[in-house]
Amino acid sequence: MELDKVKVVSFRIIGWFSVITGVLALLLLNISMLSGYDISFMEQLSFWVSAILISGLVSLFGRHSRPLGLWGIGIALFLIFFTGVIFFLGWMIVPFP
Repeated sequence: MELDKVKVVSFRIIGWFSVITGVLALLLLNISMLSGYDISFMEQLSFWVSAILISGLVSLFGRHSRPLGLWGIGIALFLIFFTGVIFFLGWMIVPFP
């Protein structure tokens, strides 16, 4: 009985980790774009996205943490899509730097 509660709580913690990490990644992306300073966030974007995706996929296995996992995966997919669109638009403006 106690092991079941530990499993539910651990999936919730992993789900919240996914959501909080995703929101933090969005915050760092906004700060790096608005401030104009070269923060090392863009160099580590693949690490952030993979951490969000892995923790989101793990939290999908718990019934109570499934919405948190979906939020985390959604944020990670948005980061990938946004980075791709910004790269494509920048490449259209200056194709050969």
